[in-house]
Amino acid sequence: MAQPIQIPLPIPYAVGPVNAYLFLDPEPTLVDCGLKTDACWDALTAGLAAHGLAVADLQRVIITHAHVDHMGLAGKITEQSAAQIWVAENMVDWAVNLPAKWQGRLRFMARILQQLSLPVAQQAAIMAGMAHTPTLWDAVPAARVTAFPNEGVIEIGGEAWQIFYTPGHSNTHSCFYQPETRQLLAADMLLAVTPTPVIEEPLDDSDERVPGLPQFLDSLALVEELEIDWVYPGHGDIFTDHRALIQRQSARIAQRTEECYGLIAEGQHTFMALLEAMYGQQPATERFGALGMLLGYLDLLETDGLIKRYLDDDVLSFRVTI
Repeated sequence: MAQPIQIPLPIPYAVGPVNAYLFLDPEPTLVDCGLKTDACWDALTAGLAAHGLAVADLQRVIITHAHVDHMGLAGKITEQSAAQIWVAENMVDWAVNLPAKWQGRLRFMARILQQLSLPVAQQAAIMAGMAHTPTLWDAVPAARVTAFPNEGVIEIGGEAWQIFYTPGHSNTHSCFYQPETRQLLAADMLLAVTPTPVIEEPLDDSDERVPGLPQFLDSLALVEELEIDWVYPGHGDIFTDHRALIQRQSARIAQRTEECYGLIAEGQHTFMALLEAMYGQQPATERFGALGMLLGYLDLLETDGLIKRYLDDDVLSFRVTI
């Protein structure tokens, strides 16, 4: 069995280094590529050099989802090689129209933060951090982009891998599964720590936020059914026994969702009150991931009909229905 070569790339986020995966044959192919930073570039070139390659030798770069740490270097790679950048059909705009897409995400996020009534200073800090992201991420010339289907088959390393659309962490997320060798290129679908459902604007550019955590649980259920011996995650070490991890994370999500319901039943009705109750141990400056998780618990409770949301004096609040 030909296994992909893991190349960890340093990123300044708590989740730890992002993994690029190198396939040597039949053509040098990279899956994901890291941020546009000197540190990432140096680690990537060193990882390639360890196998007798340079960036110029890359023929394909396949991207799993439209997050900066997974595709920020794609544009620079096209400047140094003849590589085509392969992205899912739902990611093409993110590859070629990045500035416009990012401005749309900033507008969407600003509206969501206002609805949640976060303190002004906290809103400003989040927006300032997001405004910095395009410095770490280059667009790709349209002629260098190849789209693969959101569901179907893609050839990687001389073998046919099934493409699974697995939204939740990102609404553009794909996993690649090789059934004969029972390998899964999981990206951020399966991580040692439950991936945050990132707050993202809908793919159809509508104004309504799509619930990420319910989507993530559906994607977990899909992946749990697969027969997998080797999981290649977007962050952390390669691992086995995906079902144990899925069951553990699903149980934790259920537990935290129940805690959220209990807090609402006890009178914690606003998002900020719930955020303090559930994540008060975290500094306010480090709660970006907590925002997505808490929204996810609320989405699950609302989907199950256990709570209902209201707008009281322009402040979003939640009440139990049962």
